[in-house]
Amino acid sequence: MTVRVVAGEIYAKDATVRAVIPTSHQPRWPPIERVAETIATPRRRFPAHSHEGVEVLTYVLEGSGLYSYAAGPLEPVGARSIHLLTAGTNVAHSINPGKGQTLRWLSVVATLPGTGSSANRSQASIASEGRLAADGTRTRGLVGPDTAVQSTVGLQAFDIDFADEGTTFHRVGHTVNAVAYAVNGTGSIDGVPIELGEAGLIEGSAGVAIQGRPGFRLILVQVPRPP
Repeated sequence: MTVRVVAGEIYAKDATVRAVIPTSHQPRWPPIERVAETIATPRRRFPAHSHEGVEVLTYVLEGSGLYSYAAGPLEPVGARSIHLLTAGTNVAHSINPGKGQTLRWLSVVATLPGTGSSANRSQASIASEGRLAADGTRTRGLVGPDTAVQSTVGLQAFDIDFADEGTTFHRVGHTVNAVAYAVNGTGSIDGVPIELGEAGLIEGSAGVAIQGRPGFRLILVQVPRPP
């Protein structure tokens, strides 16, 4: 079992993007091709773009704006909005802030098992407020079992934040690659320190212990490794 923490690399050609996968130090991590946080403003927008042979999770962290899929209508989005795009064939989508808004979101791209083997579709939902657990954490299921959004590649995603100092245990799986991206604050994963803008890469682990103080928040994404 290993937990490795990797720092993000920042790009600012259009909107400001902090990518933790891929970077010069951490290439794609099959089946995960990309994990990145984006901040866009009305003056620094994120251009519409296409995907093929992948599944794309878009999760809004802060702000409000509009999302579009293929030639469909613009859909309003806000904090905790979830969109999962399954792109079996080439299809475009976009997300951008509303007037006077700054929009911050996390995107995760995972490879589909075979190009063209999955039908194109877009699923949308809003994560619940979540309930405060006895360990001081609030966990929101975003994608996967017991949520409204189901993944073709078996991707699961969770939004975990700490209202009190404590430790929470999360199951992962020995055949799964998982990425824990720190959205706010500082904490640790199995004793390995992690802070805002960094990601913990988890491999070959039945589960992990996540420690944090009030204000620490991370998004945990896990995907079965390809055979």
